[in-house]
Amino acid sequence: MDRSELLKEMVESVGVSVGVYGENGRYVYVNDAYADLLDTERESLVGTPIWEVVPDFDAERFDDYWDSFTDGETRTAETVHEYGGTSVPISAVTTRRRIEGVPFHFGTIQDISELKQREQELREQNERLEAFTGVVSHDLRNPLNVAKGYVDILQEDIDRDELELVESSLERMSILVDDLLRLAREGQAVDAKEPVSLMAIGTAARETVATGEATVTVASDLGFLADGSRLQQLLENLIRNAVEHASEEGDPSVTIGALADDEGFFVEDDGPGIPPEEREAVFSPTRSEGKRGVGLGLAIVKEIAEAHDWTITVTEGRDGGARFEFRDVELD
Repeated sequence: MDRSELLKEMVESVGVSVGVYGENGRYVYVNDAYADLLDTERESLVGTPIWEVVPDFDAERFDDYWDSFTDGETRTAETVHEYGGTSVPISAVTTRRRIEGVPFHFGTIQDISELKQREQELREQNERLEAFTGVVSHDLRNPLNVAKGYVDILQEDIDRDELELVESSLERMSILVDDLLRLAREGQAVDAKEPVSLMAIGTAARETVATGEATVTVASDLGFLADGSRLQQLLENLIRNAVEHASEEGDPSVTIGALADDEGFFVEDDGPGIPPEEREAVFSPTRSEGKRGVGLGLAIVKEIAEAHDWTITVTEGRDGGARFEFRDVELD
């Protein structure tokens, strides 16, 4: 089999867009899929230098690029291929291969137009979301701050329980605004995972939540991989949720610790618990007043857990309260 037939057999067997060029940088072979991608004929591409198809290539530096490859080496890159007025964003996998002792670059090319379009749409969506959260932050916080200021002034002259109720409601609204902004801005995103200590993060979370007379204990440690900041946020929300609801039956106790099998961690309290029929809906941000899960705190907990690919189970605590278990963590 001569060289051209061998090239043809190799290229056609791949089943994707393929271009092969030699040390002079000119295509020696392309398949129909690659020609169709650029809306042209195969014959028009053969003999064309790659720098006339890939604007990122510098013709004067092609020799350096060619010499930088070793036999069998593979590189991946995202770029744009252009020909005859057609421009296509692509992902290319280029491998150095020898055929009858002669080196060639064997490239498989994938059209990523849809991916780039989705990325652009996501960028635009994020810009709209950032604008929205800015409006929410400004237009809701300002009236809340004004209302709190007037309540403070009234409390200096009037001793009424109703003012404390108003103040409590305003504080709750402020927490809901914070949760809404956090959920809108962060969603399911997590930064790079790194080794974390449940003991250290749990202790930090305990120190940042107003727990009142509640007792929060980090009972055991566990080392695993997570976005430490988001993990702390998850624990803060669970502590806050437990303190708010478990306090209905006195001074609550909240415990954070590793599961018995060391495959995850838990947060539980000794409050009234969550009835089995409500556990599936507990993370919904549209819960009615008086039920566990009011607001967005637990919705954010779910978002953070899903972003880490953790499994959440809501069950009964050892002292009858609510217990949240997180499994499928990546152990350190």
